[in-house]
Amino acid sequence: MIDRFDHLVIHPSDFERSLAFYRDTLGWPVVAQWGDEAEPRCAVLSGGAVKVVLAERAKGAKADTRPELRLDIHDVVRRFALIPPGDHVVRPPGESAEGPREFVVCDPDGNRIAFEEVHRSRA
Repeated sequence: MIDRFDHLVIHPSDFERSLAFYRDTLGWPVVAQWGDEAEPRCAVLSGGAVKVVLAERAKGAKADTRPELRLDIHDVVRRFALIPPGDHVVRPPGESAEGPREFVVCDPDGNRIAFEEVHRSRA
């Protein structure tokens, strides 16, 4: 079973400064963007085989529960069966708010890793 990198989520302290760095300094185009003054802003930038999501934290939020590292896998249920049970399981397999099926685990330092079916094959 192969776990493929899909994208990395970064929660910048200064959204505009970080956006300028990835877009202007690294030359990565913005492929999607959303949010405004009422809703936290997000931008997806593409560095070719690498996607980075800049996700502004909600005003007053102390911590963000969204996964930081996202992996694209073929079969969420089969992959989850290989993970031993324990308190490292944050969310068992199911539909995510963004749409793809996923499960989330947490490493010993609190870093969240989502295994998701981003490119689900259509039958």
